[in-house]
Amino acid sequence: MSNNYDIFLSYRHKPLDEEVTRRVFNALESYRLPKALKERGCQDIERVFRDTEELAVREILTETIDEALRSTNCLVVVCSTDTPDSPWVDREVAMFIRMGRAEHIYPLLISGDPERSFPPSLKLVPDVMDRLMDVRGPDNDPKKIMARVETALLTVIAAIAGCDDDDLVREHTLRRNRRFAAGIAAALCTMAVIVGVSAGLMKTASAYRDTARLREQASMRILNELTYSLPDHLTNVPGAYSRIESILRRNTEDLNAIARLSENREAAEFEAAANYEKLASAERVLGAYDEALSSENDAIAIFEELAKAGYEGSPQALASAYNNRGGILSAAGRYDEAGADYSNAIRLMEEDGSPDLMMLGNLYFNAGANALNWGDHRLAADYFETSLSLLEKAGETDESLGSLAKVNYNYGVLLYRGGNYAAAEEKLLAACGFFESLKESTDSLQNRSDYIRTGSLLAACMSDQGRFEEADGYYRQAAEAAEELARDEDNVEFQLLLAEIYNNWGLCYNTRGDYAAADRYYSLSADAYRQMMERTGSGQNTALYALALLNIGENAFKAGEYAASREKFDAGLSLYSEVCEALGTYDTAQYYAWSSYYQLIHERDFDAALFNALTAWQLQPDSVLVGLNLAYACLYCGYYDDADKLFTEIAALGRGQAEAIRLDLAAQERAGLTSEHTAAVLEIDVGAHCCGAGDVDTLVPCTFAV
Repeated sequence: MSNNYDIFLSYRHKPLDEEVTRRVFNALESYRLPKALKERGCQDIERVFRDTEELAVREILTETIDEALRSTNCLVVVCSTDTPDSPWVDREVAMFIRMGRAEHIYPLLISGDPERSFPPSLKLVPDVMDRLMDVRGPDNDPKKIMARVETALLTVIAAIAGCDDDDLVREHTLRRNRRFAAGIAAALCTMAVIVGVSAGLMKTASAYRDTARLREQASMRILNELTYSLPDHLTNVPGAYSRIESILRRNTEDLNAIARLSENREAAEFEAAANYEKLASAERVLGAYDEALSSENDAIAIFEELAKAGYEGSPQALASAYNNRGGILSAAGRYDEAGADYSNAIRLMEEDGSPDLMMLGNLYFNAGANALNWGDHRLAADYFETSLSLLEKAGETDESLGSLAKVNYNYGVLLYRGGNYAAAEEKLLAACGFFESLKESTDSLQNRSDYIRTGSLLAACMSDQGRFEEADGYYRQAAEAAEELARDEDNVEFQLLLAEIYNNWGLCYNTRGDYAAADRYYSLSADAYRQMMERTGSGQNTALYALALLNIGENAFKAGEYAASREKFDAGLSLYSEVCEALGTYDTAQYYAWSSYYQLIHERDFDAALFNALTAWQLQPDSVLVGLNLAYACLYCGYYDDADKLFTEIAALGRGQAEAIRLDLAAQERAGLTSEHTAAVLEIDVGAHCCGAGDVDTLVPCTFAV
């Protein structure tokens, strides 16, 4: 690389930051000094360093960056609320400071404020606020920001050119005014010419319209490639979603312009809506749920108008759009709203005389997965059964195999939650079989992710049945594969997958009494969930982080670390209480079950523990966790018959659960929590009460004389 850059642009690879930086780069490289200043010997900017959109920051060699910084006169730091999270930007600022060039650092503030948007090293520069270029605009609109950038950049340009700031501002303003006046004069001349030749133009208008039509068709073909083919191809490239989002966002402007001018307006609007849908999907993967909802709402509004006008294909497209919005809402933890969208999608498809069985089957599956997250297990099971029936009728294709794999996985989750491990394992093995069949023909990153998640849940089934060595093998394979995917730091779904595997692996170690190993994996999981909660702000990710904290707290209690346990319980329950009711029955039941255990082991308030446990039981009587915490509350409140019934049911689910009960009671005894009936519980014949395979409601409700 040759030396001597005038300016180095340091920025975070986020949509707003990238868009503003791209425009700043173009503005700086194209800026020419007013003639009066050049005559005084001032120099134009010649070279500006910016890593291109085609090459991500992490892929540029460190020595290349260092060489560029060493040969740069000024460092412009594009600062937004995302900037402090970038170690690369902070490193570049710190290096410039170490070179003794701190007085040549210019912050360009595009959002937030200096306290929230400056990287740590930038805050160490004493007089940096004297060089602050504040270009913040309403709604973080790049166009409105750029309207302020031209004047703000004059400070940097003057420093590079070697002229006085005031001189440059004055000459720049004079030049702009002269150009404005010249433009007015040219416009007046043009109007005169138009009046004189209007008759001639009318004769050639038809030819121009034909040319415009051909250009529109060519543009649509190119934009279709960018909307469909290129993004679909790039989804299998790690780290590509931020690039996909940028491509699709630029497409929206072009497609909307074509829609306004096109003779075939409805066709152009249809394509614009399809682009909004692709954009929403990319934003969802990046964890930008609010932006994804906004894009999907734009698509739905267009499809609704087209459906009212009777445009061909729009009812099916509208059903797909409702389905996509349901997926975004479900990912954000807004399960009730998602359920309404899935119902609308199913209704629209079933109103079609000959619906696409594959699409309808997938709609039922998505509705079932959402019901599962909400906690309505009966409804979820009904949806899954309908989905399996439709998909089996649709014929064997790669798409149908992928869908069958996902339905079987989610059905396995449902059965696992109820403690029906044998039936859950059967569904999960079926899902693995479908994923294996897809490996040869469709080895997509999404299928790989779903396959890994299925293996992780299989390991959990094995662990709960006491097959710890088998479980370890599955967890090790799943973790290695998930860690590979999680290198794509932009992909929220891959980060959540790895956190889920770490959490389940920690539970496996906890179940067999290896509390140090359990804490290690629980902590890795909690750290990942915390980052996703802070990144997305979703209720679902907040709940996952809260549950991770509660797992750490329960594990610390068993290890005898009581103060640390209470601290984690307090933090986890506080977070969970903020979001659980909005998420639905499942999470609300989990919250009350964990509250019951906290009241039991830390507060020793047995009446409160029983009340919370019963509240959880009324919400989710088929949950193993809920049943287990109710059993402990019954034990210490003296309801021994009910406790025995519950312990027998749960221990019969598998040797892993029986071992977990034994370890729990031993930990409670070490903490001074005892009952005269504990010895009798440990003598229960767990083989006398096994549950039947295929029964969704595994645990039998108890009747309390409270």
